[in-house]
Amino acid sequence: MSKSLQRRLRVFTVVVIMIILLLTARLAWLQIYQYDYYVAKAESNRLRDIPILATRGEIKDRNGQVLATNRPGYTVSLLGLDRQKAADVIRYLSEILEIEEQEIRDKIAKQQFKSYAPIQIATDVSPEIVAQLEERRLELPGVIYETQPVREYPQQSVAAHILGYVGVIRENQYQELKHEGYRFTDIIGQSGLEATFEKYLRGQDGTLRVETNRFGNRVRELERTNPIPGNTLHLTLDLRLQVIAENALDQVIAALKEEGNEQVGKGAVVALDPNTGGILAMVSYPAFNPNTFYQDYNEIRDNPDKPEINKAIQGTYPVGSTFKLVGALAALEEGIITEKSRVVCGGVKTFFGSDRRRCYNYTAHGALNVVGALQKSCNIFFYEMGYHLGGERLSKYAKDFGFGSLVGLTDIRGEVPGLINGPETRSDFMPGDVLSAAIGQGHAITPLQLANYGAMLANGGIHYRPHLVKKITSYTGEVILEQEPEILKKLDYEQKHWEIARKGMEAVTELGGTGSSLRTLPVKVAGKTGSAEAGANKISHSLFVGYAPAEAPEIALAIVVENGGLGGDAAVPVAKMIFEAYYGEEAAESNAEM
Repeated sequence: MSKSLQRRLRVFTVVVIMIILLLTARLAWLQIYQYDYYVAKAESNRLRDIPILATRGEIKDRNGQVLATNRPGYTVSLLGLDRQKAADVIRYLSEILEIEEQEIRDKIAKQQFKSYAPIQIATDVSPEIVAQLEERRLELPGVIYETQPVREYPQQSVAAHILGYVGVIRENQYQELKHEGYRFTDIIGQSGLEATFEKYLRGQDGTLRVETNRFGNRVRELERTNPIPGNTLHLTLDLRLQVIAENALDQVIAALKEEGNEQVGKGAVVALDPNTGGILAMVSYPAFNPNTFYQDYNEIRDNPDKPEINKAIQGTYPVGSTFKLVGALAALEEGIITEKSRVVCGGVKTFFGSDRRRCYNYTAHGALNVVGALQKSCNIFFYEMGYHLGGERLSKYAKDFGFGSLVGLTDIRGEVPGLINGPETRSDFMPGDVLSAAIGQGHAITPLQLANYGAMLANGGIHYRPHLVKKITSYTGEVILEQEPEILKKLDYEQKHWEIARKGMEAVTELGGTGSSLRTLPVKVAGKTGSAEAGANKISHSLFVGYAPAEAPEIALAIVVENGGLGGDAAVPVAKMIFEAYYGEEAAESNAEM
């Protein structure tokens, strides 16, 4: 053998030995130092952590009646989808679930990088669909179905704007909340109490660790961490009163339509506890069913009456003659009149030299004091008050009652401040504009503001923060949060002036008053009617504000019926039906107990 060949063999032998040593060292490194890493990686390929959704907390009324709860439903997901069989699985799922293949692919694309969590394809699937999936299990490797809680509103559309609805988390919401443990497929509150109290209602999800085979099918359960249910909201809302108010508004609007009013179709009712600010009822008409909000979305969106808008806190209306109590109290407080002062109403009167104003239908009421002027809703009397007060002073007293600013409701979102018709808000406010402002024209108020105004008239000027949630408890019953009545403002008016205003409100509901049909109720009601101009060729809005019982107020009530006509045409009938049903049932229950 030549020396050249021997040299080559030695080099080759050294190279082979080095390769063997390197491979041995690498194998030793993997087996000794990287053992835990690769064992964990192997485990992760056969172990899956499946989220167990926590039950969302319930929402109950003041008496424990359930307004929002949960029911079991099926969720279909993909877990460990075999890429080679993905096309067939997607096609079969599309057929069974009746959804587009591309929609399934989009969901897979969005969720496939979310660790090893199941990829959610469909929620609230029927048992019949689940049976079909089970029949074709061999054709659907990696497809799993789980029982998960589905939000349910047993009262259907009742209190829909208060409760709100839930839905799949949106992209912007996910980006904001993912650091708090939210997943791309999570269901969260999208409006109403469901949205505001999301962090309280949302529970803590559990985990089910399972072992899967190479097809992604579950072999056995290894470990379970149980979920923690969400907390329960206990409301100030009275479900019985809420239902009564919704039915009353619906019936009056339906009756007006039958009589030929083609413009009527929207309205709102708010009832407050004047002693705490607790919201007893809040109605926005028309409403929607939160159980089927997404299925009905196109119909809701295209409805000209805008059922998705909470008109109780987002609708703004001229306050009309209900505002006359502001002018009455302002004139009394400023010393412009006393209870005995009289103004002669001849049906018409001229102000500022040439501004000719009239009472409704040119009615001449004769000489009236402030109580009589409120009872008859005399425009001339309150034009006179506005003339002497001026725009700045009238606006100051309107602000005292919360007009033109947020009332303070934070339990649900979307409250708007409205507008006061005065020199501070209008650069073109002329001296004569105070006359219109004095009878409630030009202002923009929400029904919630009107109810708060009624509550302040009932309790002597105390502005409580309106609220819906009384307390929050854990699933074990522990009190987590309790809201006490919060006073935001207290008006320092003379007590005798409050009493005069109340006399006027009580006179409204007596014979000869604009709300005299309320005199036959089981309790004495104090109130003020109103009609507000709605624009050219539009029927006026119908309004009522009041409280009952007059001698010891428990409910402050505000009603707005858009394009309902005079206060006595629509708002007063709604008020009568509410008070009659609510206090009539109470009286019947009391008699039954006796």
